[in-house]
Amino acid sequence: NTNGQNSAQNVVPNSNSLSQKDIINKWIGQYTFDESTPNAAGSGTQSWSYALNVSLKDKDSLIAVILVDGFQTMTRIEAEVKVTEKNADFIFNKYGDENMFEHFKKGEKLFSLEINDKNEMITNWDKMKPNVVDNQKSGKVMFKKVIS
Repeated sequence: NTNGQNSAQNVVPNSNSLSQKDIINKWIGQYTFDESTPNAAGSGTQSWSYALNVSLKDKDSLIAVILVDGFQTMTRIEAEVKVTEKNADFIFNKYGDENMFEHFKKGEKLFSLEINDKNEMITNWDKMKPNVVDNQKSGKVMFKKVIS
């Protein structure tokens, strides 16, 4: 008896779409981004290294530890990661030990990583921005996944 059922209940799911578990697993890993600029005071350069470690918080959610080290910088952040198949939003949760400066409030979106039509991972900055002004424009490839 199919009375009361709508036709959508009988549709076979698209085999190309990923399960929520697969989507979560796709984003787990370590990512890096390095930047530098000539020293404003003269010789040499100022440089910063960004490390992003995304791991399981529990079976249905992700957490990230974000470390930024470099010229006058030591940032230690824990962020929640909200993911879809093509996008990961990094939401500020709290500061870690040894963090130098506090700029963010709980719940603020720091940045997102997005897989574009060319299958490149681009960064869209929000509350968190890189130190080099030329890198602060969203839509560029910044982070590279180095460990899955």
